[in-house]
Amino acid sequence: MQTVSAKTFSVSFPEIYNHVRVTWESMKAEQVKDNNYVSFITAGLNKVSFYKKYPGADLTARFHASCPEQRGALDVISDKTLPVAGHTALVRTAKSADGFFFYYFGLVQINENYCYTIIADCDVEEAAEYEPIFDEIWQSLQYFGNQEEGLKQQEAGIDEILSKYAASEDTAAQKEKTPVAPFSVPADGHDYWELDDYQLRFLSGSDISVSDGDGALYIKLEAEMPDYDDKKHGHLLNDYEHGRVYLQFYFKGIYKNGIPTGIFTFEDERDSSYLTYLWKGGFHYSLQFTGEVTLQDGWLGINGHFGNYPVTIAKQLPLEDIKWENYRFLRVEELETASPAIVRHLQLTDPYPALLHETLAPLKEMETLHISFSADKPSAADFKEVPKPLKHYKSLRKLTLSGIRAVDSLPQWIGDLKELEHLYVSESKIEGIHPYIFQLPKLKFCYLSNNQLQSISPGQSDSLETLTIENNQLTSLPDSLTKMPKLKSLSIKGNPLTKLPPGLETIEHLDLELEKKMTLLDYSYKGADDQGTVPIDQALFLAKHDNKLSDKLEQAIAAQELQYYQKGLTELARKSVAFATTKEDNYAGKGNNRFGGLPDLPAGVAYPSFKDYEGNEKGMQFIAQINCTDIAHLQDYLPRTGILYFFIEDQEDTDASVIYYDGDLSTLQSASQLDITEDYIYDQHGIYTPYKAIADKYVSLPFFYNAREYYETSWPELEPLEEEDDATDALKQALEPDFKAVHSINSYVFKQHDTPEKEAAHTLKGKPEDWMVLLRVSSDSQPGFCFWDAGEIYFMIHKSDLAKKNFSKVYCGLESS
Repeated sequence: MQTVSAKTFSVSFPEIYNHVRVTWESMKAEQVKDNNYVSFITAGLNKVSFYKKYPGADLTARFHASCPEQRGALDVISDKTLPVAGHTALVRTAKSADGFFFYYFGLVQINENYCYTIIADCDVEEAAEYEPIFDEIWQSLQYFGNQEEGLKQQEAGIDEILSKYAASEDTAAQKEKTPVAPFSVPADGHDYWELDDYQLRFLSGSDISVSDGDGALYIKLEAEMPDYDDKKHGHLLNDYEHGRVYLQFYFKGIYKNGIPTGIFTFEDERDSSYLTYLWKGGFHYSLQFTGEVTLQDGWLGINGHFGNYPVTIAKQLPLEDIKWENYRFLRVEELETASPAIVRHLQLTDPYPALLHETLAPLKEMETLHISFSADKPSAADFKEVPKPLKHYKSLRKLTLSGIRAVDSLPQWIGDLKELEHLYVSESKIEGIHPYIFQLPKLKFCYLSNNQLQSISPGQSDSLETLTIENNQLTSLPDSLTKMPKLKSLSIKGNPLTKLPPGLETIEHLDLELEKKMTLLDYSYKGADDQGTVPIDQALFLAKHDNKLSDKLEQAIAAQELQYYQKGLTELARKSVAFATTKEDNYAGKGNNRFGGLPDLPAGVAYPSFKDYEGNEKGMQFIAQINCTDIAHLQDYLPRTGILYFFIEDQEDTDASVIYYDGDLSTLQSASQLDITEDYIYDQHGIYTPYKAIADKYVSLPFFYNAREYYETSWPELEPLEEEDDATDALKQALEPDFKAVHSINSYVFKQHDTPEKEAAHTLKGKPEDWMVLLRVSSDSQPGFCFWDAGEIYFMIHKSDLAKKNFSKVYCGLESS
């Protein structure tokens, strides 16, 4: 993950998003693969008052009403809520009216004045894959700083840039927009690119191809301004590209007799048909294209304006370079002029069922087929069975059938499509899948969510890697799922499950509610030594059993007039140890409490290392060493003597190593004697600055605006504290030691969703309440810690392992704040 920050918020994007830009209080991320724009995300800060212009009785209704303005006419798929930044966020998913694109809209209100929003797009055929990614990105949003000031800076920045170009903009405003004339092929057969009063020169980087990804026609035009001069051309071009510009388009629905054909109208660079997208580069930031783009007789023609400046382009296309076999056909009308031999990819939205057999029968070379029906289309009622011509699609690799509400069975003969790798079926009445289908020799990805499945009998597939069967009516699953050698991902949430086969928990990515994991599977913790667990004395971890801390808690509760909540607060209060870094450590003393730098390792203990992706040995990042003897009087759960050493691989992969040494500290090898260099450390930061630390005990309470996991079941009366920010903040401050608790042990950790305890249980099993925070390390400017965007890491250990002094199975997570 890569965390990107604006002034008041941050969002974490998976590495697949290779183009991310931040502009004041908004950011845009693009996934580009093989010159194909696969998905897009925009996120930003907004005023709640912005939505007052939309109809609706409340913000939810007004937010829903705003969605079509963002992406045009659309069909709603679903509405849901997600926990985001300690609040409940609204999410609406939809698809474009033509069924080609999937849209994801989100809004989270953080106070009465401000909200954050997200809009994400992808191809509708990829919606099942990308919706969980969009959820994850949306839930990673964190806000901070002053929203009012952030928007003021944004407005001021825009005003500053506008004023910088005021003179040139005034000149443009004085120009009269010439009417857009229809494009006609140049009589002399020559290409041209005219912008305002200048002739641009085409460059060899221009390209045309059909994307292997979404099957769109990709056209890129590159040109340069001869003798570029910023003073002369700065009103048209930016100074970053030194006079070079490009326009690139993705066209769909344009096949006619082997020649790209169509006319597309752009208003501020948006095409209302959503059959084409435009990206540009090198132009002045304030200029947006409005006009017509024409594909005609083997030419690309552009007539319109950038701002008020006229632009006309004519470019002859090398038609011989187009591989129509990669093109995805979208309409029956396109098929009428195409040879069946070149039709390999077809996506039909709301087709007329009575004509499907006639349409599909000639297409013997099909590789991917997508048939979908919108939620409000009555024609779906007439689509009652999978079309029989599919029997002959022996090269079919991908089959998607969605919104097929009248279909109640999947024919067995689908199992004869031996090249099928991807099967997606949703929103049907199907109650069962024939086991023969699961025996397809190349089937890797099977998505069967939102149907009526009551049972599945997949046998033992040797190829299946991902199986998603969320939101069905399954009460049990077969043993065969545990015997599939390649099954790495199984998603079974949203089913009324009452029985699961033993061993299902060994699947690498099992997506299931934790409560069902605990109830239906062997999710007991076997101990770091696989010898089971020992009894846990939970009292050791609670502040109520320490008289000094208990008295301090009682007084603080009374001071904030929160006595009504005293019992629940007392039960939640943890006996924690706080640390604060003080001054730089020169390694003069060995075995002290230290954050950053290098450790004082026992003689004969090697510095922890691992192999990177290229097979090179790399050192782990040292985080801290804690002297257990020094803090033994502050708590009762850690070893009474010895030293704990904490390491992680790096911030992108927080795999942890914790070493415990309980020997003669005088024999420790000083950090100053370690032959460890910056280059040896895998983390790009290298070696942090070493700092000494002081410690004291204190009472730790959760962050109440995102703490339901801790009290919802046992202490539901604490729920009103979610709205008592001032009182709970003052309560927590009153419980701090004499210094600010920067780092801590056995404390609560703020997370956007779930808890560290639940996260550890999901990963390593056991009950969440049996896991504890062995060390929480926050971003700290003194040693130089900065985990993503001012976040923190947390090392989790099972309390039984702690009692055994076995630190070989510690989980480490990271939360950015």
